[in-house]
Amino acid sequence: MKENRKTLLITLTLGILTAIGSISIDIYLPAFEVMAHYFKVPLVRIETTVTVFLFGMAFGQLFIGPLSDIWGRRLPLRIGLTIYIFCTLCCILTSSFTLFLVLRFVQGLAGSACQVISRALVNDLYADRKAAYVFTLLQIIMGISPILAPMTGGMLADAETWKYLFLIMALISASGLMGCLTILPAGKTAQENKKLNLPAIRNAYSYCIKNTTFINYALLRAISNSAAFAFVTGSPFVLMQIYGLSKKQFGLVFSLLAVGIICTGILNTRLLSYYGAARITRIAILVQVITGFVVMTMLYTGATLLSILIFTFIFMSMLGFILPNATALYLVAVSTHSGAGSALVGSMSYLSAFLITSLLSLLHNNTAYPMFIVMWVCVILAFLCLMYRKIS
Repeated sequence: MKENRKTLLITLTLGILTAIGSISIDIYLPAFEVMAHYFKVPLVRIETTVTVFLFGMAFGQLFIGPLSDIWGRRLPLRIGLTIYIFCTLCCILTSSFTLFLVLRFVQGLAGSACQVISRALVNDLYADRKAAYVFTLLQIIMGISPILAPMTGGMLADAETWKYLFLIMALISASGLMGCLTILPAGKTAQENKKLNLPAIRNAYSYCIKNTTFINYALLRAISNSAAFAFVTGSPFVLMQIYGLSKKQFGLVFSLLAVGIICTGILNTRLLSYYGAARITRIAILVQVITGFVVMTMLYTGATLLSILIFTFIFMSMLGFILPNATALYLVAVSTHSGAGSALVGSMSYLSAFLITSLLSLLHNNTAYPMFIVMWVCVILAFLCLMYRKIS
């Protein structure tokens, strides 16, 4: 009983750490219009606060992952969380949009430690299907944040209260820091020689890149993740300004879509007992390709928002299968360099998301087409990658 309780606490702590990146974006989406008025910039400029955060997450993981292989998991994680909390509090105090952008970038750099090290810790503690199972549990826990975060954002997205959203970010990350100090196992310990060995880091990345299985699932996860970020970044404009949803309605829609990811995540824990993770992933991506085509057709024919949202719900729900299974599969392939492998994939995922959100800004034409086209193109690329690489 005590062992089960400890495992549950470890999983919950890892879930908080994994969700910090998502919370840092989802919770303030409904406040975009209020923030644009506060900083006296166009709404499109507020979308760049997501973009720079993603770039920081992508860039930071490249360094923190290999460092966690050399210095151990604990030190980089604790330093990253501390800096993240400090930057989040500074976001509350500043009235300069330029400084706000800088803080969001540094916040992304520091927060990347949570993403890369939490994945590496799962690989340190678990193996094979057990790892896929734990990653699914983390996906379910992380799925709660897109439910609660936009709803909270919708309730606090007013001129007087939107800064409380960043205070909530700070409090959640502080709880993650407490978990790191009291609950989380050390995982991989520090090497005897703690010097920053650049050739060793280069060799670790070279090992991962030369591993075909790793590259297969790394590309697959990164591209699939980009489709999700295209929706996260573009949905405030599409749903609120084009289709006229209120902040609370937007939060509700966003939350219902997240429920789908949680439900498929729960189903994934059952299916893993009967089917391989690779097979489940392949079917899920095929469903995304089909539903993406249906959404594009509906958009062209002028279908109702409800019809579009139903198939978008199915599309997004498939992430509950794809993300945890692909993560487990790529980490198993490079278990001896899990920190570097986790960093490389995390960086690829956030860098591709950064490029996708930048592309959305460039394609912005006051219609819903750019967001849905980018989402569909992403899953087509993931499907083609799956077929070309012949992942078994």
